[in-house]
Amino acid sequence: MKKSALILLIVMVVAACAVLTSCQTKAQEPAVEYMDFGLEFKNKTEKTVVGLYLYPAGSAEIYPNIVDGFGMDGKWAAGKVKVYPKGFVTRPIADTYEVKLVFEDGTEMIISDIELLKADSDGRLPNELSFKPDPNDIKVQFDDDEDVQPAIDEAIKAGIPLDGFVPAI
Repeated sequence: MKKSALILLIVMVVAACAVLTSCQTKAQEPAVEYMDFGLEFKNKTEKTVVGLYLYPAGSAEIYPNIVDGFGMDGKWAAGKVKVYPKGFVTRPIADTYEVKLVFEDGTEMIISDIELLKADSDGRLPNELSFKPDPNDIKVQFDDDEDVQPAIDEAIKAGIPLDGFVPAI
């Protein structure tokens, strides 16, 4: 009798341990949602840009250099030009974004509080980032010039982001 009671007790302890450990779940990271941002970029900083990084505010990940996708040999000259670089980048959905500009002379500029998901009064999301010498003077707006949105749409349809970043699924 003592032997069967001991075996029953051991079985109950093992079963209780199995139930208790199987009920524990580790907190899982929430899935990151990404979005394609079709953008036209304007460099009015009066300096040549060699690095352009767009990332969610506070992110530890900076993402690849967008200038590399402009087809300008890694140097994006300032000034008014006939054709501004257009295309898309894929980024995690966030309330605000930051841009880090790295200039040819080695200086940098960080631009904060960029709202890429804030629609204008017509319900359109921004499709233009225009950088000026003052980081507080950035233009984030919808550019309705007839060549802008079709070029962005074509780039998105082609599926090749400017910086080559494609999130892992």
